[in-house]
Order: sequence, then C-alpha cells, then structure tokens
Amino acid sequence: MDEARGRVYLTGGKGTDGLIVTDLAGNVLRTLPGIAPGAAGMTLSPDGRKLYIAAGDQDWLRIVDLDTWELDGQFAGKTDGTMTCPKDMAFAAGQLWVSWGCENEPTAGIGRVDLATGKFDVYAVDAIDERITSAMLLATSPAQPDMLIAGATGTSPALLVRFEATATGLIQRAISRTDGGSVAQLAVTPDGTEVIVPSGAPYYHPVLRTSDLVEVHRYPTVPYPNAVAVRPDGLVVAGTDSSYDKDVWIFEPGGTTPTATYEFGHLPNQETWAHNLVNGGLAVSGDKIYAVTDQLAEPEMVTLRIRTLP
Repeated sequence: MDEARGRVYLTGGKGTDGLIVTDLAGNVLRTLPGIAPGAAGMTLSPDGRKLYIAAGDQDWLRIVDLDTWELDGQFAGKTDGTMTCPKDMAFAAGQLWVSWGCENEPTAGIGRVDLATGKFDVYAVDAIDERITSAMLLATSPAQPDMLIAGATGTSPALLVRFEATATGLIQRAISRTDGGSVAQLAVTPDGTEVIVPSGAPYYHPVLRTSDLVEVHRYPTVPYPNAVAVRPDGLVVAGTDSSYDKDVWIFEPGGTTPTATYEFGHLPNQETWAHNLVNGGLAVSGDKIYAVTDQLAEPEMVTLRIRTLP
C-alpha cells in the first residue's frame, strides 16, 4: 500500500517478473513487465519516493522511482556466484535489510545494503542462537525504528526472531518458533509492541509480544491462517486459505469476536471454483480492505478484491 500516492503495488513472486500498479479503487494505472525476475517482496524507501522489489530469480533488487518511473538496480547476491534468491526487504535503523534463501537449499540469511556505497553484506546477522535455514519475511514499525521482526517461510515450525538493527548488523533480542507451519505474513501493531503471525496452523491468528515473542492474545479464525494486516488505529484484518469457510475476519484491537467477515466466491458472471486468499495477500487502507485471491482451476491467475469495511 502506498497511501501517500493512493496506489497499490502488486508482484507475482517466483516465475514472474513484473509490477502492476492500481489506484485505491483497483483501476490499473500502470504495468511494468520484465523489470524484476522473480518479483517478490517489496518495500518503500523511508521518504516514500522509491519502491524496492526483490528480484529473487536473479539475485538483485529493482528500484523504481515513483515520481518518474525510472528504473535502477542493486546487487543482492554472493561473490562466488551461488544464488541468494532475495525474498523480502525492510528499512530499520537507517539501513536496508534483505532476507534471502533459495527453495530446497539449506542456506539462508539476512543481508544489509550500504545505501551510500551500494555494497551488499550477505551475512548481516551478528548473533543468533539458531541457524537461519529458509528465507524470512521481515516486518518493522515506525514506533520502534531499530526493531526488525523476521519469520521463516520454508520450515515448520518456523523460526521467529526479534532483532535490534544497528548501523552494521542485526543482534538477536528474542527468539521463538511458531506452533505450526511457516510464516505467511507479519503485521506489527501501530505501537510496535505486538506482532501477529499467521502460519497455517494453529487455526487462529496468534499475537506475540515483540519484546520476548511470547503469545499474549489470539484472534479466532479457521484453517488455514495465511494473511494479516493492521490499520494505523489497530483494527485487525485476518485472512485464511479456506475453501469452505469465510476468507477474512475483522477484529477490534484485542477483540475475540469479529465485527465483520468476508467470503470471496465466484467472480461475477463466472462459473469457477471459489476464490481463496493467497499467502500474504492482505492490506488495509482507510475503510477498504485489499485481498489478492486465486482459484484452483487457474492458480496462476490472481484477482485483486476490494471490500468496504462497515
């Protein structure tokens, strides 16, 4: 979400290479094909003028100037030529952190981009109790600018780490694991004190305290939790990959009863399988929720669904 410009940015992940830009009503404003092979995680620069896209199939980052649409790039690989497959990015402590890890490979990590020189430090974790073995999703909070939350995407149960970001590296401050599957999305509460971690199982959205990654609350949903977003006022939008149940639940902060639910069935005038929410496919802006869905018969064809909150 780019609320300052009223835009939504969409990438397709492994095997895709483009960026789609819509307005907040879902109208396509621009398509940029072929700009980032393996286009995966994205992040906005702190000033909101640039969009960074992980080009996971070619070990670099695509940088899009959001005022001019000019393109630049940043190396995010190893010097020995082996693949890193960058997955996700986040800014913390004035640094750009890049998680990486190729599928079916035992080595993964988090690197750091020196924005002044362009140098990429592939191993930027200074200390950690457990080895990172799969690419991680990253989450930060303006309320705690030196905090970086990381959750593994390719292990079950999945590694969760709270890092303190410094000018040169990441230091572990808390470590834990999910109670079930791999991390599908991370959402930090506006005050930075809690993080919601859907991971397929258990069949609810657990809320962990960021200081020690201990569970402090649960938002009850159904199988299989795979997405979450939090509005600046704390409203929680929780999503699941559910073929025979609701897809999205809305909760007041700390609540246990949803104030609204949403089901994404057939598209208008189409007789297809019902649509399911894709992993990490939720965002929220104002009174609108944005959900990316697909359906069994055409898993490579995704749809942006927009709903108005009550």
